[in-house]
Amino acid sequence: MRTGNEPSQARSPLRLRLTLAIFGLAGAIAGCTIFAALDAVGWLIACVLLGLIAIVDIVVVLGHIHAGAHYQPGRSIPPYRPVEGGAMPRSGRAALSLPQRRRRYLILMATCVVLFVSSWTWVRLYSQTAAVVMSVIAMTIPPIAAIVANAGRRL
Repeated sequence: MRTGNEPSQARSPLRLRLTLAIFGLAGAIAGCTIFAALDAVGWLIACVLLGLIAIVDIVVVLGHIHAGAHYQPGRSIPPYRPVEGGAMPRSGRAALSLPQRRRRYLILMATCVVLFVSSWTWVRLYSQTAAVVMSVIAMTIPPIAAIVANAGRRL
């Protein structure tokens, strides 16, 4: 539906924006790691600031996504038309039950703990690089586990 005021009232595609913010956060983390190893303090500070900006953007975008399809950014912005036919259309996948979501969450978190513990107890004895890579992988699992745990929730 076009209202005629799209250039001034445009809304960003939130999932694309979230993907780009996560990519920016990953780049900032990689930059922090590299510049910390090189003792380049100025670049390290720049990467930390970029990471903070990406985190703030991720939080804002997740709040807007959580607000739903009828997110109203302000009083001066016209609202979306009501969804015709009642409820919002759902994706073709069936929602997971609570026990299934809990099981997946616990499996992901157990994998995270196993990666952390094994990387710094015995893998580091063979390769510190492998231990760091395992830790970085383990670091990315908790947010994914939270997404999986909340994926089938109906509001």
